[in-house]
Amino acid sequence: MMMRALSCFASLVLAAAAAAQDDTKLKVGSDAPAIDGLEFVQGELVATPKVRVVEFWATWCGPCRQSIPHINELFQANAGKGLEVIGISDETREKVEPFIRKQGGRMSYTVAIDPEKKMSQAFMQAAGQNGIPCAFVIGQNNKIVYIGHPMKDEFVRAVKLSLEGRYDPVLSRKAEPILEAARRAVKTRNFKDAYKRYDEVIALSPSVFTDAALEKYRVMVNDERDTAGANALANALLREFTEASDAGALRDLANTLSTDPRVSVYDLDLALRCAEAMQKASPGGDPWPMATLASVWYAKGDFTKAVENQRKAVRVAAPSAKGAFKSTLESYELAQKRGTKVPVTSSVPSKGDSTPATVPADGK
Repeated sequence: MMMRALSCFASLVLAAAAAAQDDTKLKVGSDAPAIDGLEFVQGELVATPKVRVVEFWATWCGPCRQSIPHINELFQANAGKGLEVIGISDETREKVEPFIRKQGGRMSYTVAIDPEKKMSQAFMQAAGQNGIPCAFVIGQNNKIVYIGHPMKDEFVRAVKLSLEGRYDPVLSRKAEPILEAARRAVKTRNFKDAYKRYDEVIALSPSVFTDAALEKYRVMVNDERDTAGANALANALLREFTEASDAGALRDLANTLSTDPRVSVYDLDLALRCAEAMQKASPGGDPWPMATLASVWYAKGDFTKAVENQRKAVRVAAPSAKGAFKSTLESYELAQKRGTKVPVTSSVPSKGDSTPATVPADGK
């Protein structure tokens, strides 16, 4: 009897110790550690970014090298919205500096070395992370919202939606198995079951799961070929996003309907209504509504209106973002001069994520 009591007591002690250790572990929901002890090789620390990505990498790491262009595209597309990216290596400056020079514009975000491994201890060790690359996404309230590989789709969602104050890591984890079930149903062409599961995810939070609604739209258009159903869904989303004054969701819908390469048939008139609604829902001085409107006009073949709106976007864009908007403007101006579409690297993400979209010469 005494032995059983001692065994039970020991189990309780171990459980309490494990719980205490878990409370000190850095995890999603924790306050982000202060950035300290770094030597900056490229760029500098931003005082108050909207969203900060702290990514641990090394020059010798193959997966790290593969993720650099992906992270760089994400940074360039969202720097003007308040995104900061810091790539941290524990190697020497002599190793890192020539690597960055060789990368050139392919690695334009801030890079630092961690000579005393302060940040490695504060982030990687505290979170129990052993492999690189590993990214920590820090949201607007200084809470960590994502820990993991930067090539995962959820990393992009976490960054993009956190910039708009719409990311919820708890709901995202809850939705993941439901979305996987929806995609399995699509593969077997069980559209009724797929739509039921998409709707279940969307009902968790229409604002957080705009991308699930747009994925459902793409299934209707591409897989089921239900043009009427897809049109009804898009109109319902337009009404819902307009009523909520959700400019980010309206932008995503406009881009899906006009430039998303994953969509087989575009609805440019409805995309224009979305872009116009986005303008009304956005504060003054924001370049993205004008750039979105310009993108839709370009897709419709009205180069004059595309140029006109893109010029407005360039004028109000933050200095760090002007280059991307101006590059798109130059493409529009070239198309206006030639009287035909040219390939455009857009400053407006068109795929429901942060990847810059290339609009082919035929508009599709």
